[in-house]
Amino acid sequence: MRNNVLAAALLVGAASLSAAAPGYPTRPEGDQAGAPAATTASSNTIVATRTVAHACAEVSASWAAQIVASPKATPTVGAALAHECLKSVPLHAWEAGKLIDSLVPYLEWQSDAAYKKDPPEGYHHPGFDIFANLAKVKDSLNARKYKSEYAFQTDLYETVFAPGQDGHYLFYPDALARAFKWRRDHSLVSISEDGKSLPVIKLYEDVTKDPKTARAVVKINGIDASKYVENTVSRASVGHDRDAAYNTMFYSKAGGARGGGYFSGGGRIDIIYQGPTTTFTFADGDELTVENKAKVIGNMTGVVDGESFYSVFCKPQKPRRPAKKSYSLVEYPKPIVSTSDGVLSGHYLGGDGFDEVAVLVVKSFKTDMAGFQAVMQDFIRLAKADGKTRLIVDLQANGGGYDVLSVEIFRQLFPQIQEKKYYRCKQNTGVKGIARVYSDATEDFDPGNFDEEEDPVRYMYLSRMNYRSGLNLTMDKFATFEDKFAPHIHRGSEYTALVRDDYNDPVSTWNSGIEVTGYGSRSNMTQPFKAEDIVLLHDGACSSACAGASEMLIAQGGVKSVVFGGRPREGPMQGIGGIKGAQALEFSSIRWHARNAARRTDDSEIRYALQDYWNYPIWRSTVAVVNSCDWILPGNVNDGLPAQYVTRHADCRLYWTAPMISDVAEVWKAAANAAFNGASCAHGGLQ
Repeated sequence: MRNNVLAAALLVGAASLSAAAPGYPTRPEGDQAGAPAATTASSNTIVATRTVAHACAEVSASWAAQIVASPKATPTVGAALAHECLKSVPLHAWEAGKLIDSLVPYLEWQSDAAYKKDPPEGYHHPGFDIFANLAKVKDSLNARKYKSEYAFQTDLYETVFAPGQDGHYLFYPDALARAFKWRRDHSLVSISEDGKSLPVIKLYEDVTKDPKTARAVVKINGIDASKYVENTVSRASVGHDRDAAYNTMFYSKAGGARGGGYFSGGGRIDIIYQGPTTTFTFADGDELTVENKAKVIGNMTGVVDGESFYSVFCKPQKPRRPAKKSYSLVEYPKPIVSTSDGVLSGHYLGGDGFDEVAVLVVKSFKTDMAGFQAVMQDFIRLAKADGKTRLIVDLQANGGGYDVLSVEIFRQLFPQIQEKKYYRCKQNTGVKGIARVYSDATEDFDPGNFDEEEDPVRYMYLSRMNYRSGLNLTMDKFATFEDKFAPHIHRGSEYTALVRDDYNDPVSTWNSGIEVTGYGSRSNMTQPFKAEDIVLLHDGACSSACAGASEMLIAQGGVKSVVFGGRPREGPMQGIGGIKGAQALEFSSIRWHARNAARRTDDSEIRYALQDYWNYPIWRSTVAVVNSCDWILPGNVNDGLPAQYVTRHADCRLYWTAPMISDVAEVWKAAANAAFNGASCAHGGLQ
C-alpha cells in the first residue's frame, strides 16, 4: 500500500505537459459556446522559474508518506516548500483571461460596489473600485507581468476581493485554496493584566501554563506585535471594523469555530502566504523563531511539478460543499438546555451578585429553526420559573445564518414590538430579466392554497426577484412590478424599492417548521425581561443575521451592549463588526436563477441578458459569493446609506483577562458586573 501511494505521487503526466506546449492554447473544459472572450498572450503557458527544484514533487512525496503513516491526520509540510511549489505552477494565460471576463456578470450583483469605491468619512477601510481593479489585473495579464499562475491568482485575490473586507464578498481561486492552507503552530491571546490597562499579546500556551510567568510578545518579525497583527488581518478580513478584525486573530473560548485564532490559521488570510518563519520577540529580549507550515488539504496524487499541479487543482471542477460546522459545548459550563447541535444553549450564573442572571448563548443563526425556537422558548420559561430576572445574550463569534431567526430572537424578547427590518437589492439586466420571468410565472400562484406539484413555482414566489414577495414600508403588498422594481438610484446604481419580509405569508416560513413569534398563533406572547435587564455580549464578530438581531434589539428594543477586546488603544469599539449585508448569494445560485428564468421565457432580450452566467468562475474556485442586497436601517431610509457603513459603538468596552482564556463564565461575570452591578468599563458605561 505504502509503495503504491508513493508511486502514484511520482507519476509524470506526459499528456498534460504536451497539451500545454507554447503556441497551442488549450481551451478549458466546461462551458464553451458563448464563453466570454479572453485576451491571451502569444503563448498560452508561461513556465515559472523554480527556485527550488522539484518542490511540488517533494510536497507530493511527503504528503503520500504522511497519508500512509497517519491516514486520519492532515499532512503538513514547511510553508516555504509549499510556496515554492505554488510559484512553479505555470501561468495559463488564455484560461486566466477567461476567468477574469467570466467574473464580471457576477460582480455586477454586488450591492454596495459604489460605496466600496467611495465609502463615507469615518469608514475603517480605504475605498477601492472593484471593476477598475479587475481591469488592472487584466492589463497586467495582457502585459505578461505574471511569472506564474500563483502570481496571477494572488494578485486577483488581493486586488479585487480582499480589499472588500466583507464576509459576503468572497472568491477563493483554485490554486490558492485547493491544495494548501497556511498555518502556524502557535496561537496568540490578547489580554489585559488587570482588566483596565491596555491589552498585551502573549502566547496562548504560556498563559494556559502559568499566567503569572507568561511573557508579553512585543515584536513579531521585527515589527511591533499589535501592529503586525493588525496589518496582517487588514490584508483580508470578513469584518468592516478593524478592532473586530483584530480580535479574530486571537484565541478565545467562544471562538472555537476559529480554532486557535486566525494568527495560527483560518479566515480570509488563510490563503495568503505569511513567509517561511515567524520570530517572536518577548519583553525580556528573548526571541523564538518557528517554522511556518502548510496543511496539505488537496489530493497530491500525480503532482510532480508545477504543470501537473495545474492539471490537478486548476482545471474546472465542481466545488465541494463545505463541511457543516460543529459547535461544541464541552468546555462551556453545563447548559440548562441546549439545541442538539450546541448552536443555542441556556446557562445560569451563580454566586454573589449573579444569582438572578441567565445567559443565552447564540453561536450561530444557521441551525434547525424549529429547534432554535423551541429551546429558546423553553429556556426563557425555565429561567423565569427559577427566579432569573436578568439576561445576557452572548453573541460572541456569531457569524450569522438564517435571517428569520434574527427576527425570532427579537420577537421572543420583545413580542409586541413590530420589527423594522428593511432591505433593497441591486438591479442589473440579469436581475431585471429574472424578476420579470418570476413575477409572470407566479401570477396565478395562491400562497394560501398550493400543493407539492407547485414547488418550483413556490420557490420563484419566495424569491426576492418576484414583486409579490415581501412588503413595502407601510406593510402592504407591492401592487405592481414597477412598485418594487422601478429603479431607485443611489450613488449612480439602480436598486429596488425598500422591502420588508412578510411573515404573515404562509409561504414565507415554508419548510422551516416554525411560525415566527409575534405572528399568527404566536402574536400574544408576553415580554419576558425588561429592556434594562438585558445586555448583549459581543466580541466584534457579529455578522449578517447576527448584525440584524443586534441592531433590532439595541435600536428598537432599547437593549444595551458590551464588547470585549479590540486593538490596544483607548476609545470605543463596535460590537457589530462583521458584514451587515442582507443577502449573501453564491455564484452558483445566481447561475441557477439565470438558467431557470431563461428556460421559462421566450423573450429573446431576457434570454440574451442571462446568457453570460457561466460555470467557469464557479468551477475555478472553492468559494464564490456576492452580497446582492443591502440592509437599510430605519434612520437611513431617506439617504439610502447601507447599514454596512453605519457606525454603532457598544455602550461598554471591556478587555479580556487571563482567567477568561480558560473559562467563558469569567467573561459572562465581567459583562454582568458592568451591566447590573455598577462595575466600570474600560470605555463607556451601562449605568
